[in-house]
Amino acid sequence: MIEIKGIDHVALNVKDIDKSVEFYTKVIGLKVTEREPSKPGIEYFLDCGPSLIGIIQAQDLETNHPFAHEGLGANHFSFRIAARDFDAFIQNLEENDVNIEFAKKRDKSWSLYFYDLDGNKLEATAWPREDGLPDEMCQKLMYDPKTKTWNSYS
Repeated sequence: MIEIKGIDHVALNVKDIDKSVEFYTKVIGLKVTEREPSKPGIEYFLDCGPSLIGIIQAQDLETNHPFAHEGLGANHFSFRIAARDFDAFIQNLEENDVNIEFAKKRDKSWSLYFYDLDGNKLEATAWPREDGLPDEMCQKLMYDPKTKTWNSYS
């Protein structure tokens, strides 16, 4: 059997490549890679740990098929972040007027769902126990982006 070593890259078609590259670099914090040549105005690849994210200028702006919550096709992809950066990542998204769907801190994993400029659903995931956080920091909490508050849930 062939061993899959991981995800090499995910590619997104976008409406405005320059604005999208700015979003993914300045808001999310990725860098344009030196591993793969960019084609300005056409495509850029961004370092995302050992993987890449391709940002490609869409040629057909009439057909829309973003990562979506329901229906067939892609749902979302997730960035892995350190648990210690989780709340700061939410704050950074809010400061940049990013549409946050919700965030949830579970016992073993934390998830933050948000959208890019083209409506693609993205996630940031943290693993607090793997990151060595103490038990008292691994409470079950749900974030309400409207009120900017964390609330307990069972």
